[in-house]
Amino acid sequence: MRILIAGGTGFIGSALCKYFVERGDEVTVLTRGASASKPHGVSAISDISTLGQTSYDVVINLAGEALQKHRWNDSFKQSVCNSRINTTRAMVEALSLSAHKPKVFLSGSAIGFYGNSLEASFTEQSSPAVVDFPHTLCAAWEAAAHPLNAFGVRVCALRTGIVLGRHSETGRLGGALASMISPFRYGLGAQLGNGQQWMSWIHLDDMVGIIDFLIQNPAINGPVNLTAPHPVTNAEFTRTLAQCLHRPCFLSIPAVLVRALFGAMGNDLLLYGQKVLPEKMSAKGYHFKFSDLAPALLAIL
Repeated sequence: MRILIAGGTGFIGSALCKYFVERGDEVTVLTRGASASKPHGVSAISDISTLGQTSYDVVINLAGEALQKHRWNDSFKQSVCNSRINTTRAMVEALSLSAHKPKVFLSGSAIGFYGNSLEASFTEQSSPAVVDFPHTLCAAWEAAAHPLNAFGVRVCALRTGIVLGRHSETGRLGGALASMISPFRYGLGAQLGNGQQWMSWIHLDDMVGIIDFLIQNPAINGPVNLTAPHPVTNAEFTRTLAQCLHRPCFLSIPAVLVRALFGAMGNDLLLYGQKVLPEKMSAKGYHFKFSDLAPALLAIL
């Protein structure tokens, strides 16, 4: 297959590149600069408008600025929206003009689509609990990909949870673990607030596995929850991580301090969460490599 990955040099994208290249697929990444660092065996393009000049069987859109990299203010929110929504619109426009359209367009989204809730469980059929910034962002991000349906392209929205794993190229911890591991290694790991907020996670191997599963199963379309079957609370996550590292975990960071340090980002992403279940994948027969948190962490650490 000929596969294009936007955001193919990132944590998830590079793992996908490695997986597809090793399988013998022809992989191209869309980067800000074609000379930028890219995984071994992968070609690169930098101009979105050229997408329509080449025939791709699969297009995977993971491009977008991370929500957790900065305190939220109006400028940063706009930057995040532009990087995700405008990039998707530009890709869709270029592909819609192509004489050889892809069979499937897998487009990034996040479990933030469901809003925040301490009580509700969410499947792909669920409505959002609240309409907050993460929901508004994800809804617009997904909507930007919808026009390709009119051209006979199957579209899936990848509602992704907290991805746990290591960088495929460097072997270093990536994603959420990279930013939280240091205090845990020194026995200073702490739950956030009361620890009751849900953390819907997924191992990187299952992230890659589900994306390939979606490519191979043409009957699946629309939103897909990329989360493990057993989400955990923040208290359980911190306790399990500490146990896997053979370190104590008895500290907690008060919610008021989290809000003071991180503002609205800390409130929405760290103190609240959502219990998201992969109903569609379970129903379609995907077999998770890591359903439970402890084995997933042990395989990574």
